[in-house]
Amino acid sequence: MDIAVHGRRVEVPEQVRHLATSKVEQLGKYLNGMERAELYFSDGKKGRSADPVTCELMMEGHGHVVRAQGAGASPDAALAAAIDKAGLRLARLKRRLVARSRPRHKASRGLGEGELGEGEPSGAQGADAGDIEGP
Repeated sequence: MDIAVHGRRVEVPEQVRHLATSKVEQLGKYLNGMERAELYFSDGKKGRSADPVTCELMMEGHGHVVRAQGAGASPDAALAAAIDKAGLRLARLKRRLVARSRPRHKASRGLGEGELGEGEPSGAQGADAGDIEGP
């Protein structure tokens, strides 16, 4: 996986770069096949006085894009928040892909003779509601 770490208006220490690279590589356990990852660290001047550093993570692979953003007091904390969120999103994507390859056919399950699903409209069964059978 190609991993790029960038800083926007902030210098990213080498220790954080190594930590980010190892953490993103560990995200491969959720979904294999992600080809590229980009991390952007920036100072949170846009109204985030409590969290001065933000981390944006974007992963691409096999036509899918997974994005996650985390904020924290330090680059390490922001990275941890973004990694946690990306892990949840990758697990969700994998569940969707697996469910698509193994669909459950709800329409064909449990239908017997005379029930819907055989091409008859819902009002075609039995007598109409307005019909009264007389003597």
